Amino acid sequence: ATTCAAGAGGAEPGCPRGRRQAADRWAWPDHCVKFRKVSTMIPEGGSERPRARRRSTAARPTDDELLDAARSVFVERGFEGATMGLVAERADSTKPTLYAHFGDKLAMYKALIARESEALSNWMLGAYRAASDLPVPDRLRAHVMALFDFAATNPEGFRLVFDWNLVEGPSGIAVRQRVLQAVFAQVAVEVRRGLVEMGRTPGRSAEVVASMLVGLTNGVARYAALAGDIDLGAAGELVAEFITAGATHFDMSTLDRIDEA
Repeated sequence: ATTCAAGAGGAEPGCPRGRRQAADRWAWPDHCVKFRKVSTMIPEGGSERPRARRRSTAARPTDDELLDAARSVFVERGFEGATMGLVAERADSTKPTLYAHFGDKLAMYKALIARESEALSNWMLGAYRAASDLPVPDRLRAHVMALFDFAATNPEGFRLVFDWNLVEGPSGIAVRQRVLQAVFAQVAVEVRRGLVEMGRTPGRSAEVVASMLVGLTNGVARYAALAGDIDLGAAGELVAEFITAGATHFDMSTLDRIDEA
């Protein structure tokens, strides 16, 4: 039980005792508004004020939630046009919270590009592993469609990695290059494996073929995704059909010429 501070020795006339709702929360009748506003609401038998409630940790934004908001702002406005204020507003948070999590805008951008690049790399490598037991034509199709599926599923993340207008500074370029190198390395492994299954000994031609596959797939996916009005699924199927037809009908002696050079 409690009494108004104004009547520590007893409630003010017309001001009944408040009702305790929790250890640090006190509720007073509506007609006692003036006492609630000016009183310290001292509990009976004590002199300390109830502690103010802290914001629940469940309501605090995570790094990923803040980066999701930052991704949208960076994609819409570019690095120069994005501000901590805009990101905070999009995240329904505050600028001090952003600074506490990331330090500054460039550090936040680096964290974002690293996250999106890792997501792309994991997506692609996962698709390659899932298709590892398929016949060569089906395997090629799965490899190609993986990038187009990622662009359709995560359009903002794809743009952040592949749209040069959104890549900021050496750090952004370096991260993008690491992703492409990781994808190229895995495709080269798959090409060598396919050549072995065809009874050939892989040479430098395997890397040339891998570079061709990665370049064609990335180039078309980037063009279709940034255009905004092209069906990514249809574009992916076109590339897959083109690559599959080429892989099954080209002159093998061309590979020999590269390997023997």
